[in-house]
Amino acid sequence: MRIFGKAALAAIFASSALLAACDANDGPVEDAGEKVDEAVESITPDSKGPMEEMGEDMDNAYDNAKESAEDMKDAAEQ
Repeated sequence: MRIFGKAALAAIFASSALLAACDANDGPVEDAGEKVDEAVESITPDSKGPMEEMGEDMDNAYDNAKESAEDMKDAAEQ
């Protein structure tokens, strides 16, 4: 059993060394993926998509309706 354990341990170290060496050689798909990642990260958070703009418009409409209702309530109380 001791020989098997030492052989298994040696195999684990050898395979981990091979896997670590494989990381250095990026293929074309890996390079393309990294470029996509960089492009996504470079988008500024200030850029708004159509859904965000629509949400802001809905928030503004809600605020305006709330203010109008409060104004109508104040006018009715007078």
